[in-house]
Amino acid sequence: MSRKRQIWYRQESGVAPLAESLKHLYELRPITSSISKDASESKESSSIRVFLVDIEKETVESLRQLRSAGPHARIVGIIGAHASSAKLSADDSAVFAYVSATAPMRELEKTIGIAFENIELVERARAAHESLEIAERERQQLNEIGVALSSERDVNALLTLILKKAREITGADAGSLYLVDEDGRERRLRFMLTQNDSVDFPFKEFTLPLAEDSMAGYTALHGEVLNFADAHHLPKDLPFHFNDRYDRDSGYRTKSLLTLPMRNAKGEVLGVLQLINSKRDATARLVNEAAVAEQVQSFPERSVQLALSLASQAAVSYENRKLYQEIETLFEGFVQAAVTAIEQRDPTTSGHSLRVATYTEAFAETLDSVSTGKYSGTHFDAEQMKEIRYAALLHDFGKVGVREDVLVKAKKLYPGQMDLLKQRFDYIRKDLEAGMARRKLQMFLERDRGDALAEIARLSEDFDQRMNRLEDYFQFIIETNEPTLLEEGKFRQLRDIARQSYIDTKGIERPYINPDEVRLLSIPKGSLDAAERLQIESHVVHTFNFLNQIPWTKELRRIPDIARAHHEKLNGTGYPYKLRGDEIPLPTKMMTICDIFDALTASDRPYKRAVPVDRALSILESSVRADEIDGELFNIFRDAKVYERVIAPAPK
Repeated sequence: MSRKRQIWYRQESGVAPLAESLKHLYELRPITSSISKDASESKESSSIRVFLVDIEKETVESLRQLRSAGPHARIVGIIGAHASSAKLSADDSAVFAYVSATAPMRELEKTIGIAFENIELVERARAAHESLEIAERERQQLNEIGVALSSERDVNALLTLILKKAREITGADAGSLYLVDEDGRERRLRFMLTQNDSVDFPFKEFTLPLAEDSMAGYTALHGEVLNFADAHHLPKDLPFHFNDRYDRDSGYRTKSLLTLPMRNAKGEVLGVLQLINSKRDATARLVNEAAVAEQVQSFPERSVQLALSLASQAAVSYENRKLYQEIETLFEGFVQAAVTAIEQRDPTTSGHSLRVATYTEAFAETLDSVSTGKYSGTHFDAEQMKEIRYAALLHDFGKVGVREDVLVKAKKLYPGQMDLLKQRFDYIRKDLEAGMARRKLQMFLERDRGDALAEIARLSEDFDQRMNRLEDYFQFIIETNEPTLLEEGKFRQLRDIARQSYIDTKGIERPYINPDEVRLLSIPKGSLDAAERLQIESHVVHTFNFLNQIPWTKELRRIPDIARAHHEKLNGTGYPYKLRGDEIPLPTKMMTICDIFDALTASDRPYKRAVPVDRALSILESSVRADEIDGELFNIFRDAKVYERVIAPAPK
């Protein structure tokens, strides 16, 4: 719609006849005696105007007052025969154009026409500039929202942010967010959260059928935007109705209502944003009907488009976060499965990985709060805590690459070797019994009764001694087979037993215990010989090689390095890489302390008894003195009683 064009002039001036000649083209408006008042009125008018003035009669100040009418007014000065150049120069800044009083009428009409066109051109340019500025602000606002949405990892926090930002850009006083639930059988709409600036109302998550009889359900099914000026007065032919239960229960008054679909990149509706009561003043509170009537407006179309754009961004961000969460859940399941595989392969250490992870996480949390010492500035963020946890859970995964008989070897001899040794001693025992029976029979056959009985008594005594000695040998072997510290004298006794021999069923003379059995029974400490211990130690390399194959994210890429060093010692005597000092990552130093503590106090190891906590701490303190573990870390572990985070059964 074009704006009215007006010619303003003084009735008593010499330009009045010129103005009168223009009334067929423009609306004429006389200037009153109060120039400032007329200028002020012209500012507030919806028209555009040209002030036609006699330059000789106006002062510079009066011209400037007229010019202050604003960008939608121009001054055209009529020059008389006696106007001086100095006067024109002083007026130049206020006057748009000059026309001689004796000039043809068509020149005046043309000049005034140009003045009006100049006003409209400038206003169009200004409107275009303002539109560009608004568009740029909106683009920047959406970009900032997009950055905020993409950086939020927590799904619940993301949904809260989505609704908050949607309300901000539309001026909505309240709003709700729904998500489409698909469990494979039926689709439902889940009411996830609500926000309201004016009233507090108890909120509880619930689901409802995905159907057309609700606004949210209709939008979710059809992907349509619903925008109503008054939710209480909807057209009768719509398949849905406004549910005023919230208004009745809370005393709130819903008026303008906007329902938007959250579409992903494929066009699928993942959720619905429902925004309530667009306010003229964002800070206003709608506490009563009067406030609603004064403040609430329909959602402007521009706001609807912005909110729709945000809803699309939100859907993509939500889908990405949900996918990220599903990947995390999948990986968590993989880690748990890996830990289960370790424990099934080595039942003797069942629960160890989980306990070490719990200890190490608690240790990291404790270190975060340390305010003195070299670790006072240490801080682990959420991703680093996750990295520590996964590394601790998987630190022993390489055991799947160790021979099972070595991995589960609880005593010095393998179970099959011990069974064979038992059978051998049973054979020797039976052979002694059979030999004794033959000799007794021979005595009765070759000698008279008196001599035979005397010799048999002597043989029986010798037989009992040999049987007792054989039993002592066997009991000694059973005791030596335990993975305890072997005393020096027992090595000699083993060699003495090994020098004893028997005749097998083929008539071949064989030792009571063979060289391989002697070698294993002579293990001075524990149940493994040097070769077997190297196999067990190789689990660290297997762990690293396995973990190094996983394409870890940037935040978790240090997991292989953290896990591989848990048997290293500060003085370089650990294995397998002989790392020293700061070559060992800090999380690994913490895990090492937790790993040793759990190995000492665990009550599920068949090859050793659990030691009390005080004794375990004493052993760790000895490791500190030997420069094997970090002394300051140990002090923090002990003083904060990190080990109490896992309640283990008391050792028997």
